[in-house]
Amino acid sequence: MYSYLHMAEGNYREYLKHDLVRPKKYLYILRPILACKWVLKNNAPPPMLFSELVATEAGPELAQEIDKLLKIKLNTPELEEAPKITPLNDFIEETLPFLRGRMDSLPDGRVGSFDGLNRLFLDALASGLA
Repeated sequence: MYSYLHMAEGNYREYLKHDLVRPKKYLYILRPILACKWVLKNNAPPPMLFSELVATEAGPELAQEIDKLLKIKLNTPELEEAPKITPLNDFIEETLPFLRGRMDSLPDGRVGSFDGLNRLFLDALASGLA
């Protein structure tokens, strides 16, 4: 979830803060947001298929907006910009702070030290060289 949320926040800051945006960039934010929602609900890695994430994690209104986005993307040249899609921006701007709050309340599962792994790696190297 840390990776997905970081990806969504970074792409949002980078690509959707302007009046004109590339439609494809919405997908760079929506997929990780929906993946975060999946992780919170299922405590498991999300499915790879975007369509499955949309079907399970987006409500009907958001799914309809995503469907419109996909049609726009198919009919817009790769680098062409279009006006931002207000319902999608609203969803993103509501959901990112919620996800950040939820993630910040989760236990920190990061490893404190890599000393043990470093020793194991060096021992493996040494035994392979002997």
